[in-house]
Amino acid sequence: MPNITVYNLHSSPLTLPGGHYTSAIVAGGSATFNVPDIDEFVEESRFASLLSSGYVRWEASTGGMALNYQLVSWGGGSASTTATVTGVAATDLVFATLNASTNAVYVEKAVRTAPNTVTITFSGDPGASTTVALLTMRP
Repeated sequence: MPNITVYNLHSSPLTLPGGHYTSAIVAGGSATFNVPDIDEFVEESRFASLLSSGYVRWEASTGGMALNYQLVSWGGGSASTTATVTGVAATDLVFATLNASTNAVYVEKAVRTAPNTVTITFSGDPGASTTVALLTMRP
């Protein structure tokens, strides 16, 4: 069974309001769940809406594979930005998808460039209010 750790990135407590996975997570804190069914966890905890808010980060591990998801917000101004991803390794796979941007650009690449750092390069300046969905995976 996989374990999922949810990190609260918001300045106030977070409550997962569902079924078997009800939990209050203090600001800056985390909670770990032993999850027999990831789809059930996502549905019961209303986790999809929490992920889209940008206030949580999660990690899952099962059979040696680790996943980390977070939403990165950025104000634009150049064609690249960095994101802090605690524990990202040089061998991790990095996936980035542009969620929102002012200008019509796309993600050219996203790579781990230093310990705990992923650099995201765009085709141009994405402009203000940019958000990127960032997933790292350790196979």
